[in-house]
Amino acid sequence: MELIAERSGSRAVDQLLDGCSAGSGGVVLAVGPLACGKTTVLRAVAESAARRGFSVSFASCANAERQLPFGVMVQLFRAAGLAADSLPAAGDGAADGSGGDSVLHEAEIVRVGQRLCTQLIEMAEHKPLVIAVDDLRHADPASAMCLAQLIRRVDQTSVAVVVSDDLNLRPSYPPLRAELLRRPDADRIRLEPLTPDAVGDTLTERFGEFPGDRCVTDFCKVSGGNPLLLQAMIEDYRSYGDLREQGYGRAFLACLYHKEPILLDTARALAVLDADASAAELTRVAGADRVLVAEALHAMTEAGLLHEGAFRHDAARRGVLNELPTDVRVELHGRAAGLLHDQGKPAVTIARHLMNADGVDAAWTQDVLLEAADLASVAGNTTFAVELLERALRTCATQKRAGVEAKLAEIEWRINPSIAARHLGPLVVAAGSGELAVSETVAVVRQLLWRGRTGEAERLLATLREIPDLADELYSVDQWLTCTYPALARRGVRPPADRGFKATRAVNLPRASAVLADVLVRGQSQKIKPRAEEVLRELNLAHKVAGQEEDGLLALLALIYTDQLDAADAWCDDLLREVGSRRLPMWRALFSACRAEVAVRRGDLTDAMVYASRALAEVSPSSWGSVIGLPLGCLVLAYTRMGKLDEAARFVNQSIPAPALENRYGLHYLFARGNFSLAVERRQAALADFLLCGELIDNWGLNGSGLVPWRTSAAEAWLSLGNRDQAKHLVAEQLARPGSDGGRSRALSLRLLAETSSSRRRPQLLTEAIDLLEECGDKYELARALRDLSRALHAIGEHKQARRIVRRAWHVAKRYDAEPLCEELLTTCSEDSAPAAAPAVQRPDGIKLLTDAERRVASLAAMGYTNREIASRLFVTASTVEQHLTRVFRKLGLKRREQLPDELGFSTA
Repeated sequence: MELIAERSGSRAVDQLLDGCSAGSGGVVLAVGPLACGKTTVLRAVAESAARRGFSVSFASCANAERQLPFGVMVQLFRAAGLAADSLPAAGDGAADGSGGDSVLHEAEIVRVGQRLCTQLIEMAEHKPLVIAVDDLRHADPASAMCLAQLIRRVDQTSVAVVVSDDLNLRPSYPPLRAELLRRPDADRIRLEPLTPDAVGDTLTERFGEFPGDRCVTDFCKVSGGNPLLLQAMIEDYRSYGDLREQGYGRAFLACLYHKEPILLDTARALAVLDADASAAELTRVAGADRVLVAEALHAMTEAGLLHEGAFRHDAARRGVLNELPTDVRVELHGRAAGLLHDQGKPAVTIARHLMNADGVDAAWTQDVLLEAADLASVAGNTTFAVELLERALRTCATQKRAGVEAKLAEIEWRINPSIAARHLGPLVVAAGSGELAVSETVAVVRQLLWRGRTGEAERLLATLREIPDLADELYSVDQWLTCTYPALARRGVRPPADRGFKATRAVNLPRASAVLADVLVRGQSQKIKPRAEEVLRELNLAHKVAGQEEDGLLALLALIYTDQLDAADAWCDDLLREVGSRRLPMWRALFSACRAEVAVRRGDLTDAMVYASRALAEVSPSSWGSVIGLPLGCLVLAYTRMGKLDEAARFVNQSIPAPALENRYGLHYLFARGNFSLAVERRQAALADFLLCGELIDNWGLNGSGLVPWRTSAAEAWLSLGNRDQAKHLVAEQLARPGSDGGRSRALSLRLLAETSSSRRRPQLLTEAIDLLEECGDKYELARALRDLSRALHAIGEHKQARRIVRRAWHVAKRYDAEPLCEELLTTCSEDSAPAAAPAVQRPDGIKLLTDAERRVASLAAMGYTNREIASRLFVTASTVEQHLTRVFRKLGLKRREQLPDELGFSTA
């Protein structure tokens, strides 16, 4: 600690003791802020006096003992070895803690004081006496009056009085402080927080070396120079590497305990508000006198505990909060909520206090909780939003209960639809009786359909459709139903007339549904990409609107169904990154399922398996409800094409709810199950699933392209059953459909058409299919088309070209983990055309010597591309390709391209 005095502290004490020995007593006053070493100084003076042969009488005052009459004097007499029997017992006389409430009482105390002072002075005649009193302001009024009498008499005695006090805080008996401060001969020892130099010395002593100026500055800033806080900081950093509530926080509290209650009350109010607060604000929250609160703030600031009215470190605030008794915590948060509401502070801030208060009885609390829940949902803090709504639900009036529960169910859906389902029973009743708004009823319909409760959803829809003047609002609901639950949609509903109609977004998803409807119902694919991306750009991921998760899903699927896979892939990744740090598991699950569907259509089977598994892991399969067909279909199809039939069978045999096959998402599962059945040679079952897809699509009016290629898959099943005519009929029907003149759908049709055509025509059809598949990026179907082309070329005697093509097919299938297709290519082709037949590289380390350009050319050559094809893909000349290959052959010790190692085929996309 640092002593700053009018004269040196040690010199003042020495002069006091010297004078006392000579019969000339005196007074020394040690003053300073909280926990800055006053008690330590008093004990040091007492020890010094004892060493010099003085009698020492020490007393410590406490705020809790202010009401104990003569309590301090009893301590002094007992410490001095004097009998305390002559002192009045507690309650005698008139000392009532207020300094006496009548002349008679004060006079009685003065008479007692006169006798006590005489005893102490007489004792000092035999041996000099030092009387030390710590925290003098807490002395009980009776003892304070006695001490004031003694101080006025010490000049010609061998009595020295040493007291400590904090002048920032008011005393129990102001006349005593006045008596001390008016004495011209009273020395003061002034203690203050440690200077930076003193802090540096302390750190050097504790850590064994000077820690550096920056470290000293940081310790000064957080400790405020307060010795107790500084020691706690040192211990925390030495033992734990950071400040803790149990260390620094408790040291902060130790500075306040056993002092004036106003200090602790003010610190608690400050901790609860957790923001810069004025004395007036703290006064209201603490429920205390404004002047006392201002004094407490000043005292704690002077002691280094606070800086500009705020905690120096959050560990102190947490320490105060952790020690709050429950009843005090509830009361403080209730007052804080009322204060912040009156100040017009943000609803979320007020609501956090309401959540810690015990039911603030005010009309505004419900509105604050609901507004805060909306804002928390917008911010993505769905867990807090749920907590707010649950509190609102417990305390709201009966007539408002249904609306609050509807909000709660809506937000819980984002966390786990299975949890939200607990509200559906009461909400269905409320919606049926007209207690919910139209938007809330539509949200209930959506959740009922998600849970597969189709009958209840139909009844609510029927109720809505009977309400006059709702045709415009319900148009987009029918749009959404048409795309997702087509059996429930009204057919032939026309868009609202042009009369300034703007769909209420809380009820409708007009644009996302319209975009997907144009794809699935009207077969349109032109200009879909910019429209879908516009929806996605405006998608607010944390918005409160019911069903908006599926709004984004519809836009993504519109891109996927129109083979805009690059765009869909990019949007999926962006959206997954956006929700990665938010507590929105249903969002993550939906976007992961979309990403899996993109991967399936690209033939990237491992990615499809990973993302589909992730989608099912984010929320339980039961939480997916009736839309589980999307992720489950992706997973089954990926496992089937990877040859992991046991894993695929596990999911195929998994029981799924019947309603899952009554919506568009169920088509994905039926299609995948059909492919699995075909892979395990259950051909009739496969055909049945494919034809059921077609039947549902036809019944639902989803006659656009891109949903699931059921006709080509059914044609493949017919071919496996030996019925070429039926297969050819389905392929021709698919090729004749509007929108089938390009893209993936045409490529699949051309591959199967080639299988039903003459041997001379097959290469041409397959070559066109391969070009289309390369353009749309479906690597699995590309490998199958290359396999068929190799067979077709063999059939017409083009063996060399066939070997090149089958090599390329194997590399594509291997790269994308289509193991059954790889095995088929190895076993069905002649030995000299199989990729595995290539001789080993003569110079194994030669691959490392290849330049990037050489590696790209070699990789494409290893996959079976001709020099001209390589040149076209890399935008170079055929001569350049030839030069690169020559250098590759020389570095690898090879003579011809058929000897290129298989691993080169994996170095390019």
